[in-house]
Amino acid sequence: MNRPAARACDPVLRGALFAGLAFLGACTAPPPDTLGPTSDGLAPCPHAPNCIHTGDGHPEGVSPLILTDDWQGRPSDEVWAAIESAVASLPRTEIVLRTDDYLHAESRSRVFGFTDDLEVYRVPDSPELVVRSEARVGRSDMGVNMRRVESLREALQARGVVETAARRRATFREAPMGEGPPASVT
Repeated sequence: MNRPAARACDPVLRGALFAGLAFLGACTAPPPDTLGPTSDGLAPCPHAPNCIHTGDGHPEGVSPLILTDDWQGRPSDEVWAAIESAVASLPRTEIVLRTDDYLHAESRSRVFGFTDDLEVYRVPDSPELVVRSEARVGRSDMGVNMRRVESLREALQARGVVETAARRRATFREAPMGEGPPASVT
């Protein structure tokens, strides 16, 4: 190998390595100030397609997660243990905080390591679990956060913790005339 040519490549390789590391560093961002429960539950989604909020129905049509009748009466610690297990089963997801009514987890993308925030809030005196999942950077997430929320829903349904869509429809059909489903199920 020609030594002068190898030395000439060293700055190019170092530059490429530095640029690559800088790019990967740009894929992460600090946690947003909006994380955590508020007086209204969880922070609303910004007007961007990279955020899902089951409590606000964002995007339009996303349905809430409702505890089954069996799980509504269980001790809070038991409910949270099931939620933690379901969240921990999601790929590349790590729980970073849990309180009596709230859980925050961070999920990393497979290729670039982008960090998304996943939050679960148990509404007091309600069978509803509010889930919010948002990308920290960028505007579009190519549907990743919606798939994450639906994967969490499926994991909780498989454990019998939250109702299935069919069960919610049946509850609506069985309600006496004029009463309809509970407000959180509409």
